Amino acid sequence: MNKVNTLCTAVLLFISTASFSQVLFKISYNQETERYTVSVIPQATYTSPQNITGTGQVTIKVPTNNFDPVDIEDHLTGMHWEANARNNSPSESPEFDYISFGLIIQGIAFPEYESGVELPLFSFQNAYGCAGAITLVDNNSDSFMPPNSQNANIGNALTIFGAGGDAYGGIEGSPVVNCDPNAVLSAQEKIGLSGYSIFPNPASNFVNVKVDWDGDATDANILIVDATGKQVMSQQTNIANGKNVQKVAVADLAPGSYWVYLAGKDWKVGLDRFSKQ
Repeated sequence: MNKVNTLCTAVLLFISTASFSQVLFKISYNQETERYTVSVIPQATYTSPQNITGTGQVTIKVPTNNFDPVDIEDHLTGMHWEANARNNSPSESPEFDYISFGLIIQGIAFPEYESGVELPLFSFQNAYGCAGAITLVDNNSDSFMPPNSQNANIGNALTIFGAGGDAYGGIEGSPVVNCDPNAVLSAQEKIGLSGYSIFPNPASNFVNVKVDWDGDATDANILIVDATGKQVMSQQTNIANGKNVQKVAVADLAPGSYWVYLAGKDWKVGLDRFSKQ
């Protein structure tokens, strides 16, 4: 009996400890091959049997009626990805469609997860060619995350035994990629914007604007724009190299949808949308 109890305690300790180890998701675009690639970057090294992988999902947000993933190519043995769910123009985000890729495994997969080493999962093309920016959905801030108007199960997830279950820990770099090299994303890269998120969403009293900045420190303004395109708020901030979080009070805004922009002396970048309750 003591031996069994000791074994159970050890297993529970292993799972609770391992659950702090996570993987980051990343999306990229190759101009030459015209392919989008979704990768994971483990924050810990998982060796057998810790690397046993069971289920997974990846959701992207694309321009409505202008994106259809084709020629999906798997990059890891034993892990097959399919575009198996689509939600078009939901009321929370009517200008976008949401496409979810599901992980199909015959048996059990054992990917070689190494801490800090990017591991491509799958890649694909758009049947419509270049359609502008697409976004890897942020589980913490996207307006269509469950519960939603279409009862859709969207978002990113990857279950790894060594992580104690769902290992998804966020997005590495910018969640937005653009097939047009002259588009806004190039401007983002030029000014140093490598990632961002808006939370909570929906919001009642305030939103946090999180900005990952690779450039020099600079003064900027956070702009809030309503559904008609009218600027309803501006808040000054200083962006330092690294991670920045600015709290913006929105209690006085009327309920509805709003867009957040970050603007400097000679540049302006659209970040994301949030709903005010």
